[in-house]
Amino acid sequence: MVKLALRHQEIADDLRRKITAGEYALGKRLPSEAALSEAYEAGRPTLRDALDVLRAEGLLAKRHGSGNYVTRPQPPVRYFPTAYPGESDAVARSPLRTSVSAMSVRAGHEFALLMGVSPNAWLVKYTYANHEGVTPHSLVHVHVPQTVAERDLREIRMVHSPWGEDVRNLLAKAGVRLTVTEERLTARLATAEEAQLLQITTRTPVMAIERVATDAKGRVVEVTRLVLRGERTAVVVTMPTANRGGEVPGEGSTD
Repeated sequence: MVKLALRHQEIADDLRRKITAGEYALGKRLPSEAALSEAYEAGRPTLRDALDVLRAEGLLAKRHGSGNYVTRPQPPVRYFPTAYPGESDAVARSPLRTSVSAMSVRAGHEFALLMGVSPNAWLVKYTYANHEGVTPHSLVHVHVPQTVAERDLREIRMVHSPWGEDVRNLLAKAGVRLTVTEERLTARLATAEEAQLLQITTRTPVMAIERVATDAKGRVVEVTRLVLRGERTAVVVTMPTANRGGEVPGEGSTD
């Protein structure tokens, strides 16, 4: 018979149940790792994997030199797909602290195919590093061909969005009109590099989002890749809803 659940998942499930039931109350310290290992008849690496799962869910916080304490999960950061230029309150509404840098890079084979440029073409790459307090939350990389606008796109004096929409404001000022944006979201486990940068484990889920924007001439003028901590992010999609007659409110209605 195939065993579907890994041992560390079984331990995490049992500890989660005890936390939910109040057996381990909010703010209380869990038994030591040695005691838990003995109680569950599991090795230290297996137990630590289980504790990592609960810390990723926001149910535990580790205090170095003291132990693991029960905490209350915080509301997730809300990501709104395809935000629009000019939403200057995006950062004010976000709990994230954002820093941004820019550099010139060669397109390489992957971006050359995606953007329809030569592999040696120059791109401007913007990197957004987002933190919740001191904890890394997400990384955003925005790639724009240098040829899409006459002026230098690099200068971002003030960050208005943690998701890279400031670059869209620069494009708009340079006369580049975006007409179509496609976003693809993939839920997966973190890579080793992502785990290191975001201070998570390779068992922590992340949301990987690729955003590709096309201008009125059919050129791909922006490719953005976001990696967000899955346990700390909620993707919110808002769209018009048709009424019973099949009409979208505000279109063709006489009410």
